[in-house]
This record gives sequence, structure tokens and C-alpha cells, in this order.
Amino acid sequence: MTAFRVLARAAVVTAFGAALVAPALPAAAASPESICGSGYRVIDQMTDSPWGTYYLLYNGGNGHNCVVAIKSRGAGTKTFTEARIQVRGSSTIHRDSGQFESYAGPVRVYANNKCVQWGGRFSDYTGQTFQTLSGWEHCG
Repeated sequence: MTAFRVLARAAVVTAFGAALVAPALPAAAASPESICGSGYRVIDQMTDSPWGTYYLLYNGGNGHNCVVAIKSRGAGTKTFTEARIQVRGSSTIHRDSGQFESYAGPVRVYANNKCVQWGGRFSDYTGQTFQTLSGWEHCG
């Protein structure tokens, strides 16, 4: 075998082997709409920089709001993350919270023609928590 063929074969084997052991690329981040489901559209968002963003969505077909908290810092590592919403006049706080890699939610609640308070919490790798809540808004 000529030296050229040996080098060419080694290059192909090396490239093929590298393709087998290369880490997989991360999947595309989920969108707020895909998390909440069909019929929901984003009507507001709050960034809790640099940790992530809270999204408020609404489904005009069923009168439900939906909240998700999508991480930007620390995505891929499980840290405390929470999405929450409360309907004005109710003492119940609807939430999804726990140790999540990418996002918390969806949290859905019927709130047609009622004000809501929404947001959540993100924590960093040390456990320090950062909370952001809206005022009572989106009343119509």
C-alpha cells in the first residue's frame, strides 16, 4: 500500500471515529407556545436577567392563561425553577416548581376577564433564589 493510501485511510478512520464520539448538539430550546400547547400565544414576558425569562400566554379559545419559566443561565443543569400564576380574588397560587434543567411549567388557569399575577423564581447553582412577580394585570 502506498504511503498516500495509508494516510488517506487513517484520515477517514480518524474522521469516522471522531464522528462517533463527538458530543451530540443540544436540542433546540422549547418555545413558550410549544410548552403551553396549541392555541396559546405569548402576551407578555419578563426577563429575570441573567437567569431566564417568564412568559405569560393566553388561549382565546378556552380563556386560559399559561405561564412558563425558561432558563437562560444554567440550562442543562438541574436548579430550582418555578412558574406561577394567581387569579385575582382567589387565594390559590398555581405553580410548577422543582429541580429542572430547562424550564418550569406549563401552569394553566382559567382567567377570562380576570386580573392575574404571574412570574416565578430561578435559583443559581449555589441555591440563591431570584423571584420576579408582576402586579395584577392583563385583566381583560
